Amino acid sequence: MKKGFAFILLFFFMKVEAQNLVPNWSFEDTIQCPDNFGQLNRTQYWFNPTTGTPDYFNSCDTRTWYMNVPYTAFGFQNAHTGNAFSGSVYGGPNLTPPNNREYIEVQLTDSLINGRCYYISFYVSRANNCSMAISNIGCFLSPNAITSTNIFPLPVIPQIENTIGNYLTDTLDWMKISGTFVSSGGEKYITIGNFHDDSTTDSVTVDSRQYGFYYYFIDDVSVIPCEDTLPVVNNNFFVPNAFSPNGDGNNDFLFVRGKNIDQLSISVYDRWGQRVFQTNNINEGWDGKYNGEELENAVFVYFLTLTYSDGKTEVKKGNISLIR
Repeated sequence: MKKGFAFILLFFFMKVEAQNLVPNWSFEDTIQCPDNFGQLNRTQYWFNPTTGTPDYFNSCDTRTWYMNVPYTAFGFQNAHTGNAFSGSVYGGPNLTPPNNREYIEVQLTDSLINGRCYYISFYVSRANNCSMAISNIGCFLSPNAITSTNIFPLPVIPQIENTIGNYLTDTLDWMKISGTFVSSGGEKYITIGNFHDDSTTDSVTVDSRQYGFYYYFIDDVSVIPCEDTLPVVNNNFFVPNAFSPNGDGNNDFLFVRGKNIDQLSISVYDRWGQRVFQTNNINEGWDGKYNGEELENAVFVYFLTLTYSDGKTEVKKGNISLIR
C-alpha cells in the first residue's frame, strides 16, 4: 500500500514539473556550490541579464556560510522547496548609484503559443537584514533575452506584477506573486525583478535599524498553461489581470478566453463609473482606449456574463490593470 501511494505521489510531482516551462524552477540543479556573492551562474540555466550581481543560495555552502540555506548573509530563511533559492537587490535609498537593480532570467523549455493563456507564479521573501519592503516585484516574458550593460531598471513593462500597495514585508513565510498572461506568441524568456525606478517604486520602512535597501529571495518559478491549472470540466473562462496596450505587439488587447463559450457580454468601467468598453463578441478585445483616446495607467472594473454551449450561465466581476 505504501509503495503504491509513493508511486502515485511520484507520478503527481513528475506531471506538475512536466507542465512547468521553467527549467530548474526551484534552483536545485547546481553546477557548483556557491561560496560568495553574485554567483547566480552556479545554478543551472539561470543567468544575470545586467551588470548587477544577483545571488545564489544553497545548503551545500558549508565553507563560507554566506550563501548557505537557511543561514544566509541576509538573514535566516528556509527554501520554499528543496534546499536552494536566489536573491537580488531591488533598489533602495542607501544604494550608490541610485536606481541600482538586479534581475534573474531564464530561457523557457518551449516558446509560448499565440492566444494561449499561461499562469505565471513565483514566491518571494524579504531578507531580514533589510529595513524596507516594496510592492513592485514582477516578471517580463519576451521572445528574446533581455540584457543590459548597466545596473539600472530594465525599460520594459512586466506582464505580471504584485499589486501596488500590497507591501511584501514577510521575512518568515514566502509570499506568492501570480497572474495570467495571454501570449502574443514566441515568448521564450522570463525575467524577474523590480522594473520601476526609485521615484516610482512603492516602498515602506519596516525596521529602520536594518540596511536601507530592498533585498528579496526568489523561489519556485512557474509558467504553466492555464488549462493545466483549471479543474477538469468542459466549461471555463479566464480574464488576465493586466494588459499593456503600448503598441509593442505584446499583450496589447484585453480578451476573454475559455472553453465552450456560446455567448458573452463584458463591460469595463473606470473608477468614476464611466463605461469605457463593452462588447458581446468574444473575438473583440479592448485596446485601452475610450472614444478613440488612450487612457492612462489605472485599475478598471469589469462585469462579465457568460453563456456556455450547454446552457449554463456565469456572472463575474473583477479588476484589470492597464499598464502602458
